[in-house]
Amino acid sequence: MHSTASRTQAISHPRSDADRQEDLSSALTAFIIYVTKESGHDFFRVVGELDLSITQIKALMLLDRVHDELCVKHLAEELFVSLPAASRSVEGLHARGLVEREEDHEDRRMKRVRITPTGRDIVQTLAESRLAGIAQFVATMSPSQQRTLAAAVAPLLERQEISACLPRRTR
Repeated sequence: MHSTASRTQAISHPRSDADRQEDLSSALTAFIIYVTKESGHDFFRVVGELDLSITQIKALMLLDRVHDELCVKHLAEELFVSLPAASRSVEGLHARGLVEREEDHEDRRMKRVRITPTGRDIVQTLAESRLAGIAQFVATMSPSQQRTLAAAVAPLLERQEISACLPRRTR
């Protein structure tokens, strides 16, 4: 097992491209796990207040991500749940106004579902609960560490698929 110092050095001075990628992937994974653990309490509190099942949360997040409607069958496949489980989740989300559903124009047996603005607000609320954990972490960093991290992350934000995920500013 590498010490923290040698792992940090390995990230900045890799032995090979494969080693560099593995070390960077490991470092990013460690950071994500840390932040997820630290913000878990707030996230689960929000989930509890929303009174949604994990399948319903996953459905909302998927529908928010695809920015389009899905048939319930495809939703079930993407969520790795049975069609009846997906149908029950959609029914509960529809009853709360978080998704809209309608019959497919070509096949009336199929139901199409899309997220509503209220559903998008729920996804944003969940994201903000995770963001709070990251904000708490950043607050523990020195100004120098913050600048270094900001400079390292800046090239990532040049990728449109990443910058599209930036949370709305709350201030």
